[in-house]
Amino acid sequence: MSSKAKRLSRKIKSLFNDKQISDVLKLSNLTRFGDEFPFVYVWISDDFNFGYIAIENIATYDRMDRDKYEQKVSGILGGKYKRFAVISSELTSNDSYMLFHFEDTLTSYKLIINEKEDTLSSYVSKDPHAILLSKDLIWHAEMTPHLSVIARTRAGKSVLCGRYMAELMRLQGWTVDYNSAKFDRYVKEFNGKSEPLEVVERAEYWCEVMLERLNEINEAGQEKYLDLPDLVDIALFFDEIGNLNAALELDKSLKKRWEVAINKLTATGGAAGIHVIAISQFATKEAFLPSLARVNCSDAVIMLAGAADSADERRFLMSGFADLPKRNYKVGQGVARIITSGKKWETPHFFEAPRFI
Repeated sequence: MSSKAKRLSRKIKSLFNDKQISDVLKLSNLTRFGDEFPFVYVWISDDFNFGYIAIENIATYDRMDRDKYEQKVSGILGGKYKRFAVISSELTSNDSYMLFHFEDTLTSYKLIINEKEDTLSSYVSKDPHAILLSKDLIWHAEMTPHLSVIARTRAGKSVLCGRYMAELMRLQGWTVDYNSAKFDRYVKEFNGKSEPLEVVERAEYWCEVMLERLNEINEAGQEKYLDLPDLVDIALFFDEIGNLNAALELDKSLKKRWEVAINKLTATGGAAGIHVIAISQFATKEAFLPSLARVNCSDAVIMLAGAADSADERRFLMSGFADLPKRNYKVGQGVARIITSGKKWETPHFFEAPRFI
């Protein structure tokens, strides 16, 4: 930690005095020699955006693990440090400490784009495989090839995926193919398909392209598409997957073709530079990808508004993170987890989609 970060950590640590530890958190142990208090350590990043509070586990884990305990620790951070909120907790590997991870939830890192004065060209990355999603979040598609986006109607997914990501990818030299079970402006703009049969055929077409690319990579004696500069990234958007699944229920053979194609694309497409962006209103078995494809698209997930507040849907798509505090996210707000975007984003964190004004 820098000297400024150390000073701030000491100030936050001073909040956890004997009164708070004993009366509020009830983490002291009464012994024949008096009260035993756990050791508390606070670490915070040099940019003051996130950190953790480590509380010694002196046979008190059963109390630290109670329902809504994270909110109690957040309450101690109120007042001067109310911008910080505990977003997750865990035991250290040796069970010695309970870590309460906190972050700045009031400072906004969303991209605000003025359509009259600004263009997306200013958000183009020098690394063509890196997609800027917010001021503090970059999706490195060469490392985590596929992305899942879950959001209800009018929650901001179209702005994030079609208006921002697809256009930014095109500016960075990507080939963009936008398909949706509901015909909209982005299907038309990016020459995609909307009829169920055509969407399935499009997925099968890209499977053929994937095989051709893999053969080209093998013939060149390379392992990844990154070693061949002529192979640009390909973004395959599949929107309104719930509507697509409903239509495919009427044709079992077509449904099987879709499952085979999307499973192939998500399992092997990353090595060929093909990235699936799966978009749906609900993260459920009926409304999202088949199980194999879902697993392959679970390392990079964005959930907005009501979807981000649904424990069942987080359990379905982000296993292990169902018990997050309820936040009542607004339009364009939610949580994101992208495992290759830094330690912070290995767990779900507050996320705001780009906003056009």
